[in-house]
Amino acid sequence: MFQQLTDYELLGMKGHYNLSDGHAYHDINEISPDFPTQLSEIWRDSELTKVNIAEQRFKHAFAKLINSETLEHSSHYKLSPTSSSSIDLVAAYLAVEAPRVLLVEPTFDNLALLLQRRGCVLQPLDEAHLQRPLNAQELFSLFDILSFDTLFLVNPNNPTGTTIGPECLMLIADYCAQRKKILVLDTTFRMYTLHQHDERAYLELSGCHYFIIEDTGKTWPTHDLKVSLISYSRDCSPLFDIIYDEVYLCHSRFAMLMFESLFDRTRYAGIAATIQAPVNDRHAYLIKKMSASMVYPKTQRTRTTLPMEWFEMKCNERFSDIDIVNYLANKDVHVLPGSFFYWSRKRPPYTAFRVSLSRRHSMFHASVDQLSSAICQFEEEHRRAPSNVFT
Repeated sequence: MFQQLTDYELLGMKGHYNLSDGHAYHDINEISPDFPTQLSEIWRDSELTKVNIAEQRFKHAFAKLINSETLEHSSHYKLSPTSSSSIDLVAAYLAVEAPRVLLVEPTFDNLALLLQRRGCVLQPLDEAHLQRPLNAQELFSLFDILSFDTLFLVNPNNPTGTTIGPECLMLIADYCAQRKKILVLDTTFRMYTLHQHDERAYLELSGCHYFIIEDTGKTWPTHDLKVSLISYSRDCSPLFDIIYDEVYLCHSRFAMLMFESLFDRTRYAGIAATIQAPVNDRHAYLIKKMSASMVYPKTQRTRTTLPMEWFEMKCNERFSDIDIVNYLANKDVHVLPGSFFYWSRKRPPYTAFRVSLSRRHSMFHASVDQLSSAICQFEEEHRRAPSNVFT
């Protein structure tokens, strides 16, 4: 019996038709066809570059890519190998300074697991509250009835695509500043947001204490060589710097300079053309192939081109998402069960599963073809069951 989403991802990585994990396994040619030929030059550059200079170059290139003058001028940042490493470091800080965490739900369950392992006490925040327009009075009333020290949001959210716009984010930052709460933003899927904005500018203006966690691993296909950037407010620096230094001396200079090059190439060619358009193409193929089945897409795509889709299937309580995911796995098709994203285990009565879009076109098409066929078989088998499960 699997206990967490990572268990399903590990199984999927051993299979042939793997649509489970959200890592970037698409084609580097979508971003820069000649990039692999430049790696030896980047290697030589990294040998001659001091760590602190490589860190600055990485941050500078990323700040230019996302058009953040606030990040460009900030000296409060650290780099780690993965977003999970960054979340763990932030969790260690929160366990000391602000341990009662209000964490959005649904979202990927390892956020909750990492926070809890460090000793944080969690409370779920239904993301439905963030899907409707809120004025300041409504937002303050919503949060004031909850007991927490830290508000932890994922923007855009995985897997639903819910995206917090600048107006709502400014209200949240003002609330956290006035009520002396820490705000943590996981923005690891930011490159799929249709309209980029400088969150750090709002947070600095509000005066709230904050962490923002970035990651390359969901966007650039570099065979799991990644860099995660943690930026934070000055007030968080004294303790967080100590925690970071206890764990990391530095990150790979080669990795940092490799991504400096990729950031520059992405900025030159355009985020929409190199990152978002290929996802839209794969998504269109997925929706077309699944249109004949009794599943329907639920990921919100008005503000994001999230590289995954959240499907729901109409059925009654006799079947769960686990039944569907296990049925697919027996046919070597691997997706993630939707209920595990409800990390508090207060799971909804419907079935849902998540499909990743970050695959090479040929592998993606073959996997989606198998997924569509298997879902149709699942439906046909259970239509013939004595008690019809489909509505």
